[in-house]
Amino acid sequence: MAGSESVVIRSGLFRYPVPEGEQPALLACRCRGCGRIFFPAREICPDCFDAGALEETAIRGHGVVHASTVVHIPAPVGIPAPYAYGYVDMAEAPVRLFALFTGAEPAWFTPGREVELVIGPVRVDGQGREVIGFLFRPAAERRER
Repeated sequence: MAGSESVVIRSGLFRYPVPEGEQPALLACRCRGCGRIFFPAREICPDCFDAGALEETAIRGHGVVHASTVVHIPAPVGIPAPYAYGYVDMAEAPVRLFALFTGAEPAWFTPGREVELVIGPVRVDGQGREVIGFLFRPAAERRER
């Protein structure tokens, strides 16, 4: 089982631990020139190529599953099967994110389902540490029904 220590899957994607009283958020960037939002953050806008126009912004909240799949074979990195992953269109920002799903049976995550961003364990590494990443779970109002 996981040890008391945890590691983030990749630095610079989100703040961990999530500050008390705040929603989980991904660290993205917005181009002041063309208005596009990118995750993960970039150093140069890939649309207008303006390096000086990028500013940090956060992506948080709810989204809608755009596409998903259920995997029935354990992942080589240690994610037990079955698990689901796919694309989520975020409500607050015009961004489509690719992520794992959690908090319901994998088959629940079909296109059109409302989900919310969470930061939490994705897997356990070879040293017994929880690897922390961003995931999506059924939106709160859906879980309470």
